[in-house]
Amino acid sequence: MKKTTLVALVFGAFLASCSDSGKKVEANDAEAVETVQTEETVEYNTIKEGSYFDWRAAHLGGVDPRFGKMYAKSANVLVNNGAVTNATIEVDMTTLTVENFGDDAETSAKFLGHLLSPDLFNVEAYPTSRFELTGIAAGTGEFNSAITGNLTILDATKSITFNANVTVSENEVSVVSEDFAITRQDWNIVYHTEGDEGVPAEYIIANDIGFTINVTLTKEY
Repeated sequence: MKKTTLVALVFGAFLASCSDSGKKVEANDAEAVETVQTEETVEYNTIKEGSYFDWRAAHLGGVDPRFGKMYAKSANVLVNNGAVTNATIEVDMTTLTVENFGDDAETSAKFLGHLLSPDLFNVEAYPTSRFELTGIAAGTGEFNSAITGNLTILDATKSITFNANVTVSENEVSVVSEDFAITRQDWNIVYHTEGDEGVPAEYIIANDIGFTINVTLTKEY
């Protein structure tokens, strides 16, 4: 094989694993959850102020990026022998914000209304999304952990794995993830997908939705 062909294949594989919204993660069948809890288990369930989730999306080809934040409704982490063994986070989808339009409050409100509508996140019917940890392994590079868990959006639950820095102290557990992206169709978010008949190209939404997690929990006193 010619060197140029090999380089092209490697570069193509790299692009396939990335997107404008973050590193692409695969969606697999949901996994069973095994709860580890003993008399020595330490529970963290109070969401510290300043915790958030970033979301990112765009039109086809990364054009017209959209982004904002959302916030947790509830969370619970179990720590055994200094290591996280279980975690459940519920995201309040009604807290979605839109930040890409700056001071244009009218356009932001209009776009937010569309995000919340049945076309996309259908928040009236599905007011929360959920992530439940099923496994955590040693990470590589700049992240100390590879996190696997079941992500529920709308009526679909899929297993995903992403990298994060997980820090456990006596009083806090924090999770700061990489920028990662899911394929929205895996969660039945199919509005204006590429190939939809009669939809102009400029109205097609990219397949990827990106997220970043930045959450800290404390003990409840």
